[in-house]
Amino acid sequence: MFLPTLIISLAFRVRRNYRALLVSLLLVSPLYISWDFVATAMDSWGFNRAWILDVYVLDLPLEEVLFFFVTPFATLLIYDFLNQVRKDSEVKWLNSKVFYVLSVILVISAFLFYQYSYTSVVLLYLASSFILAEVLDRDMLSSSNYWIFIGLSFIPFLVFDYFLTSIPVVVYGPHSILGMRILTIPPEDALYSLSMMNFYTLVYRRAGATWIART
Repeated sequence: MFLPTLIISLAFRVRRNYRALLVSLLLVSPLYISWDFVATAMDSWGFNRAWILDVYVLDLPLEEVLFFFVTPFATLLIYDFLNQVRKDSEVKWLNSKVFYVLSVILVISAFLFYQYSYTSVVLLYLASSFILAEVLDRDMLSSSNYWIFIGLSFIPFLVFDYFLTSIPVVVYGPHSILGMRILTIPPEDALYSLSMMNFYTLVYRRAGATWIART
């Protein structure tokens, strides 16, 4: 996935800020790797040994650790390409008030569902991603290109997550999720993906803006 993305970005001359991308990967990945480490230790979820290599990093399968670097590297290609071919515009109703109210609802919901470990934590992560985006880069969440990017990113997400949850490669603990499924995918996974893209894109944009300002 890493090499095909690199080849595509070079072949189609997609402008990418690799330094900003590296900063995003290095800063955001530990947030999710640490959560993953605690979650597997608490049996919130685990991995089917029949479908993973017997190589571990911090008691996590190597594939799982690489996921937090390869996935944003590949997915943010969509964002870069979209910004290159489409003029961005502001979605005016997606303002700070909307995301602060939504964040409060997410935090309250996290406490209401505290007995479900995955559900409650992903709600807190998503709320945090919205709040940080509003504080550090208010334009991101009101950008039409950003939400088109999120919509497009859910296409590969649904394909890959369907296979991961239907085989299954990922196995959820008895008290980790609410139990609802879209086909075989728990809604928590969609919130997880959205929170990830919020964090990775936010740092990518801020790091990129910092380097542009310095030049």
